[in-house]
Amino acid sequence: MEHTSRLWRVTLVGLLLVACSGCVTVQPDVVVQEDDSSVFESVTTNSEWGTSSVQASVTLTSSATTSQGVTQINVITRDGKSFYTTTVDSGQTNVSLPVPTGQASTLVAVNTVNGTVVGMQNVTVTGTRYP
Repeated sequence: MEHTSRLWRVTLVGLLLVACSGCVTVQPDVVVQEDDSSVFESVTTNSEWGTSSVQASVTLTSSATTSQGVTQINVITRDGKSFYTTTVDSGQTNVSLPVPTGQASTLVAVNTVNGTVVGMQNVTVTGTRYP
């Protein structure tokens, strides 16, 4: 009887978390719209699920943070709002950052020293969504 009661409580807590957090995206995949960037080599995720975002692994080209001078990566939503910003160091080629689920967004590589946009990559996180 105690096992059934505990299982019921765990199930209830799980359902409440899902209900309070909005939609859940399972088996997410990052779809890259254009793949000819001189800054972004690849964008992938190993996340098994996400609510409003998934953690993405971004691989930069070897010249991105050196000769091209990228010092910051911004994630911009489809409506033009800043979703996440992170700095990158010279020589860094891997960045982990959240990307919104269920919508197109743009990764923007910026040289903050001279204020220029070095490159952009359009991505969309797809997957099976459950309300």
